[in-house]
Amino acid sequence: MSEKLNLREKLHIGEKRTGGEKPRMSKKLKKGIIIAACAVGVCGAVWGGLTIARNAQRSDVKVYSVNDFCMTDYWGDTSTTSGMVTTDKIQKVFLSSSQTVNKVWVAEGDSVRKGDKLISYDSTLTQASVEQAKIDYDRQDESLTTAKNELEYLKKAKNKETLKQELDKLNAELDALKKKYDEDPDHPYNGDATVTEGAIKDYKKTMTVKGADGSDQTVNVLYYSWLSTSRLNDSKVTEILTNLATLRADKDHPSVDTYVVLVQRYEDKVGGYVDNTVGLVITETYTAGDDTAVPAVPESRSVSFSVRSDLPEFEDTERKYDDAAIKRLQQKINLANMYLENSMEQKDLAKAIVDKAQEVKEKEVNLRLAKLSLDKKIKELGDGNVYAEFDGTVKAVRNADEAYNNSEAVIELSGGGGYYVTGTLSEMELGSVKVGDTVSISSWMTGAACEGTIVSIDDYPTTSGNSWGDGNRNVSYYPFKVFVEEDAGLQANDYVDIQYQKAGTQEQGSSLYLQSWFIRTDNGKSYVMARNEDGRLEQRWVQTGRDLWGSYTQIRGGLTTDDYVAFPYGRDVVEGARTVEAAADELYNDGL
Repeated sequence: MSEKLNLREKLHIGEKRTGGEKPRMSKKLKKGIIIAACAVGVCGAVWGGLTIARNAQRSDVKVYSVNDFCMTDYWGDTSTTSGMVTTDKIQKVFLSSSQTVNKVWVAEGDSVRKGDKLISYDSTLTQASVEQAKIDYDRQDESLTTAKNELEYLKKAKNKETLKQELDKLNAELDALKKKYDEDPDHPYNGDATVTEGAIKDYKKTMTVKGADGSDQTVNVLYYSWLSTSRLNDSKVTEILTNLATLRADKDHPSVDTYVVLVQRYEDKVGGYVDNTVGLVITETYTAGDDTAVPAVPESRSVSFSVRSDLPEFEDTERKYDDAAIKRLQQKINLANMYLENSMEQKDLAKAIVDKAQEVKEKEVNLRLAKLSLDKKIKELGDGNVYAEFDGTVKAVRNADEAYNNSEAVIELSGGGGYYVTGTLSEMELGSVKVGDTVSISSWMTGAACEGTIVSIDDYPTTSGNSWGDGNRNVSYYPFKVFVEEDAGLQANDYVDIQYQKAGTQEQGSSLYLQSWFIRTDNGKSYVMARNEDGRLEQRWVQTGRDLWGSYTQIRGGLTTDDYVAFPYGRDVVEGARTVEAAADELYNDGL
């Protein structure tokens, strides 16, 4: 029976001959093995030499300070929500700058009943302050809308093709809105209608000319719609003067010069662009009549004209659309055009997005402050009296001027309660934020700061959450209620910020956000090419978190601001490569 022999058996390795003697390898086979071993050794030496030579040719890899390409104070790491202050048997009477106290009806320590008069004031200036507050609110609203639009299109500017598609879409929407507006009988407009010759109303400019005596004189320059088929002659010039309704020559003004610019539109259509303009000086001369002559000579007027090239140019008075939706859309188109033509580098664009997001947050606060101020001014338009809202005891009565200057209440009434504020938290934070946790409170109006305690968290989400930190519209938000002691410097109907630590960030401390181009992935895990203690590159695994607008990635572990990292692409960027420190500008100058 034949059996397959392995190499060991073929060479009789380990076997003993009869008499205890090991078998010997044949000289021929031994020689072959030696030759093979030498060949392997030579190949190894050659490969090693090539590797050493290749490594010797590699350039030192530039590494950059993490601190130059990161954020460590991103405001999103702390959740901030907002809410209105309500009271439980606490009433504080604050005065505004438009109120003057006429009489205080109570003293400290008095017991009062619900409906008792506490203070009377003069509100003569309140109506004017309401109007001013409304103007300020509208201004803040417009400012916030503009900032949000800028942020939206800054984000889209990362991809020019996407931004171009968005611009085409906006232009189509604008054309549709304008068409709808033009068809409205309240403000009809037909851009395809033929231009009617005549004076362009409410449009004129001035210029300085030399008078007959050589002195400088200021004259009006008028503008006149003109058809391409019209021809200038004496009768047409007289018609122009008549339609302009300007000063005509007479016995008191024997010679009158009229400066006019003829404006011709493309294809003579109302909506056509200005195709041509001609500046003219029309001179009308008056000649007195002579009734004594035989035959009698009647009075007469004659006209002449000359082309003048130095008259002020006509600035096209395009169709005006007094519609809020059209104006908002036009603003978006202007922004999209601006960012489409902008050649910002990715690093500058990323920074601009972060800065603009912070600006939006600040403008949201400003708008809510303006709304709070407006609501308070409207409330002041009462009968000039403040009444007790419940039975209680007057805790304090202060001098009106001192209280106003110190942002304190003139009168404080207590029935043994406190303040409540309701905020919202993301579903991602449920479980990490608990009843009994302490939160920070700050007043929008006075800046008063205090602490409160979470006393309840709802089991069902709300549709009006406003957690600014996340800004994630794809998650639900749950209301939670905070109780604040009555000694805090708050006031009813005031808006406050409620600030609490985000889920998990208590243990992690300050987060690090690194610009995303330094991070690569392998099988779903993230790494950077970092300098190690020996000054060589190593592939270092990092724990990542949230993404900020595709520009920054949160680093939760594996890297600090003291580290140095390389741009992780290029043939020289390999583990073990020598490193050299470089400034941030060098990375951009190298073509990033």
